[in-house]
Amino acid sequence: MKTHTKALIGAGIVAALTVGGFFAFLAHADTNDLGSASGGFRFKRMLAQVGVTSQQKAQVKTILRGYQPTLEPLVKEVVTERRMLRDTIRAGTIDETAIRAQAAKVASVEADLAVERAHVAHDIRAVLTPAQIQKLKDMQIDADARFDWFLQRIANRIATD
Repeated sequence: MKTHTKALIGAGIVAALTVGGFFAFLAHADTNDLGSASGGFRFKRMLAQVGVTSQQKAQVKTILRGYQPTLEPLVKEVVTERRMLRDTIRAGTIDETAIRAQAAKVASVEADLAVERAHVAHDIRAVLTPAQIQKLKDMQIDADARFDWFLQRIANRIATD
């Protein structure tokens, strides 16, 4: 297998795991306790790092509860469609048309989910102060840098095999 193919596969796996982890968090999040799901601990810690007040925490819980009926079915649909795409990719014969059609379904559902996530983020930002929003932006920059480093590390390992 060519090195660039290995790198692309590695990056795809990392991206799938990252997205899958987020979807798993949303699917299993208990909005009654922001720290109850495995990913919820990170969310709760992030809110603490930003310095939200107990009143802001209560507002965030209310926002998340309000979106749960919309987000939960979308997350489940994304998971189902991604699994179908995986199965189509791994089929005994390569059917490019079927792969492209299933990938388009995944993209469509992920687009719907992205729009909902944007609404959630917008509503949550409305309860935060400008300083808290800036902290969130800084945290995202740091997370992106760590992820980029991780992808580069995988690419380097694959290239040296």
